[in-house]
Amino acid sequence: MTSLTVKIHNEQEEKVLLAFLNSLNYEYDEDLIDDKTDTTEYLLSGEAMKKHLEQSMKEAEEGKVKSISINDLWK
Repeated sequence: MTSLTVKIHNEQEEKVLLAFLNSLNYEYDEDLIDDKTDTTEYLLSGEAMKKHLEQSMKEAEEGKVKSISINDLWK
């Protein structure tokens, strides 16, 4: 199975796309992410991601971080 993320620009596009998917009997999940949604709040909404982010934040607070120069990023 392949998943596809589509960034819909307006309600009309959404209606057309959903009608198309329905006409082909595709199953789909709708995730509402709008400009008002806080990114951290969204990421913390999933349990696995929440645990990972909380662990990372704890490590950062404890100073267990590594700084990398932007020039060395892709080495």
